[in-house]
Amino acid sequence: MKRVEALLALVSFGVFSAIAWRMNWGVMLRDLEAAAMGIPILIALSLLRLSLTTKSWTLSLTTEGIKPHWKHLIGIRLAAQAIGYLTVFGVAASEPMKISLLREDVTAAAAGTLADSGMYWFSSALFGAAACVYVAVALAGRGHGISLLTIGITFAGSLILLSTRSPLLGQSSRLLGRASPRWLRKSVQLERTIRHFRVAHSDVARKMFGLDLACQLIQLAETAVILYFIDLPLKLSLLLGIELATRIVKLTTGWLPGRIGADEGGAAAAFMAFGFSPAAGVVLALARRFRDLLWCALGVIWLVWNSQHLMTLKSARKDDSHAGCHCLTES
Repeated sequence: MKRVEALLALVSFGVFSAIAWRMNWGVMLRDLEAAAMGIPILIALSLLRLSLTTKSWTLSLTTEGIKPHWKHLIGIRLAAQAIGYLTVFGVAASEPMKISLLREDVTAAAAGTLADSGMYWFSSALFGAAACVYVAVALAGRGHGISLLTIGITFAGSLILLSTRSPLLGQSSRLLGRASPRWLRKSVQLERTIRHFRVAHSDVARKMFGLDLACQLIQLAETAVILYFIDLPLKLSLLLGIELATRIVKLTTGWLPGRIGADEGGAAAAFMAFGFSPAAGVVLALARRFRDLLWCALGVIWLVWNSQHLMTLKSARKDDSHAGCHCLTES
């Protein structure tokens, strides 16, 4: 697996190098210097978004009887995001890792965590569908209609799948009957719990949905900050188009370690579609990458600290147990 990851990282770096080679480095370096002034604001907005997503996760876990400290949840989220971002597994690694690091009842932790993730994905799909409609109108006559229609249908399909109350895995389980594997039956029960969440806890679900929508707007503001510092017009169509391209890249290239080259290429393509220099798109992607790598570094540091802390606690408990046994032996 390490060899596969190294090979994919090498391919990603090659893609990034190919994109960078065709850019005007003089313009890019000038824009990078200007964008650097906006990075502190970018990080502040990202920190606000991190706080809101953690608040939403806290609400979800509380309904399942889990009440962890918000600082611990932030550490878990950063660590899980780091593993998902730096490896080929993406969400397939980050979501189970969040559940594992909670160190609570697995069923309750999984239900609360996945309900929170599902609500965020729903708000993201809704935002993406709305962006498709707006951008399609803005780019009318430029030959992007079919592509945007396809993307819009994809987001709309995601909304339908996420909003339905009937478990999708349940149909597969019923078709297999008694041959249905145990893991599939457990998955059906978990999916039913997640989909029932918004009905059983409608007030909490509305609060979570509001927090997640605010996070979508903050992501738009993060893009606007970098565009402002590199002197590009803050057009809503451009902002939505960039966000749309970013989400598509995340969906299709999440298996690439760090999405190196993919983020830059997606942003460059979005800028070209609106008639702007692709170098500006690469600058935006690099500014975001700096932010992402910062969160990854903090997540890895927290993960190492947490592991050592748990080992220390286990060692202390073991010493106390031995000491207690020794005292009983002497008496």
